[in-house]
Amino acid sequence: MIRPRTRLTNNGEEYNMVLRFEVNQAEAFRQGVNVEKSTNHLEIDPSRLPEEERNLIADRLTGIDVCWLQVDNYHNVMKAKSNYDDDVRHRIVAKLPTYEALLEAIRANQVEIEAELGKKPKVV
Repeated sequence: MIRPRTRLTNNGEEYNMVLRFEVNQAEAFRQGVNVEKSTNHLEIDPSRLPEEERNLIADRLTGIDVCWLQVDNYHNVMKAKSNYDDDVRHRIVAKLPTYEALLEAIRANQVEIEAELGKKPKVV
C-alpha cells in the first residue's frame, strides 16, 4: 500500500497524495518534452485544489490510479476496464506529465461522458 507522503512546513504538517496516470509519449515528443516512461506519478496536496477539480479526480480514482470513465449500454457511468483483464482499469492518458495536462484529459473525458449520457440508451 502506498501511503500519502508527508512533509513538514512552517505551518505544520501537509499531506500530499500520489496520483498515477499515463502520458502519451508521442504527443509529449511532438511538443519537445522527453517523457522516459508512459506511467507518470504526481504528488499533490488535495486541500489546495478547488472542489470541482477534487471531485473530477475523485470520481476517477481507483487507489492512486486516475482512471478513464465510460458509459455502458445501460447508461451507467463506470471506470473503463481492460478488454483483457476485468480487474485492470484503464488509466487516463494525458498529453504531458503535468497536473494541467492531467486535468485537461479529465475534463475531455467528462465532456465525452456528458455527451453520452445525453444520448438515448443503447438496446442490448
